[in-house]
Amino acid sequence: MTARGGRGVRSRRDPRSPRAGRLVFGGANVLTAAIVAFGVFVGLPSRWWPVDAGAAVLVLSQLASGIGLLSSASWAPRMARAAAAAALSLGLFTVSVLAVTASFLGGIYGPVGRGGAIVLALVAVLLLPYLVVLPVAQLVWLRPRVPEV
Repeated sequence: MTARGGRGVRSRRDPRSPRAGRLVFGGANVLTAAIVAFGVFVGLPSRWWPVDAGAAVLVLSQLASGIGLLSSASWAPRMARAAAAAALSLGLFTVSVLAVTASFLGGIYGPVGRGGAIVLALVAVLLLPYLVVLPVAQLVWLRPRVPEV
């Protein structure tokens, strides 16, 4: 408390962006960009523009937000919020499409389709941490704080 009854001067440092959080989420964003770039542009055998465009947007936004968070740039929280929202949107869409396709293959083609369904389910499970859980955690970390009364 100060002499005027206030809580004192606020620190110029952003209270929701401690150094450890910036390092963890910045590193995770760069890692996510690398994994998506490798998975789509190296791992997939053929090109299809909707997949390539979504992956390019995701890779570029994750890379930019990761570099911004690691360098403590002033624009980093806004960019990280946008990148997390894009990753969450694309991640939920991709996991949903994979789940529906896996259930279709398993149901229509019987034992033969179950092999493909297992592969699609495995891909969906591998995408969950990077394109659903991480963006949700990042959006929670970046959410606006309610001012104390």
